[in-house]
Amino acid sequence: MIKVMIVDDERFVRRGIIQETDWELIGCEVVAEAGNGLEALEKARETRPDLVVSDIRMPEMDGLQLGEKLVELYPEIKLIYLTAYSDFEYARKALRVGASDYLLKPFEDGELEATIQRLIHLGFPEEQEKEPDILGLKDKSEVNNKYVKEAIEYIEKHYMDTEFTLMALAESLSVSEGHISRLFKAETANSINNYLTKYRIKKAMELLKDVKIKVYEVAELVGYQDIAYFSNTFKKLIGKSPSDYQMKGL
Repeated sequence: MIKVMIVDDERFVRRGIIQETDWELIGCEVVAEAGNGLEALEKARETRPDLVVSDIRMPEMDGLQLGEKLVELYPEIKLIYLTAYSDFEYARKALRVGASDYLLKPFEDGELEATIQRLIHLGFPEEQEKEPDILGLKDKSEVNNKYVKEAIEYIEKHYMDTEFTLMALAESLSVSEGHISRLFKAETANSINNYLTKYRIKKAMELLKDVKIKVYEVAELVGYQDIAYFSNTFKKLIGKSPSDYQMKGL
């Protein structure tokens, strides 16, 4: 898991980012939050985050000053800046202090996850080394527990089913939903629902290599009825839209 710290002087915004982002799905964990640069610097010393998502304009110590100090202390740290100010000067300064990206608030649903995913693919080579599959899916051949292996086989056979349910999966294995959920998470580091989502997106990536197939057709083939929801989920995990991926790849 990539350790993340969120920094914003507006508590409502800060909590919104933390609570409305599916961190587990993109392989991240929020380890700290702070309301200004000084507080963030102290929290960084305690938690050593890999990635800091920070507002720029804050009291006491702004995001740019924070970024300069963090990069000086921890050269490998990654920075994503959020700001409500579209002035290019802020972007230029942010890049100068080592920012990896810059998002204008309010950003669209899925945009932060997509930015983080692009950064993970490009900026954390050790993650790529551990997981050549960018989605981090554990293959069933690497699984020891027979129930978990059978659950993965069930997902591989039924991922196209728009009515896929945990209940049906558990019934097929003759175990309780709670029991298989706990076993699955322990073995794969993913919940069953997250594994299903990632497997669907993995299959979508394979299908999109054929430029003749339409995005809406791919969505249907991997179990999504809502193309907008499919596209948003794809972007969160891969860092770009299905159409962009189809045209340019990663």
